[in-house]
Amino acid sequence: MALEESPQRLHLDHENARFLAEGLAEIPGIKIDPTKVVTNIIFFDVSATGLTAAEVSRRLASEGVLASSLSPTSIRMVTHYDVDRAGCERALRVLREVLGASRRAVHDA
Repeated sequence: MALEESPQRLHLDHENARFLAEGLAEIPGIKIDPTKVVTNIIFFDVSATGLTAAEVSRRLASEGVLASSLSPTSIRMVTHYDVDRAGCERALRVLREVLGASRRAVHDA
């Protein structure tokens, strides 16, 4: 699969990664420069969210969105043949929900 089909659709993975990065850049507390995303791998900073990268990743995973914490503040996401545009939209929606719930919890405390 990877050697036969992936090369022909790699441009879609890159387009989806840029779409995801642009959406991430609009979420309060997320730091990313979408212009630096040139492959299907996205790195972004969550230090201004009030949560650690591990906690954000754990909360995303509980909603079926996979993201890897690389440090206390950095997360990696990857687009590939299993991640289409709808999947990217869903990841953004879930991340907004996760961070919104966190902000509400802090505000209510």
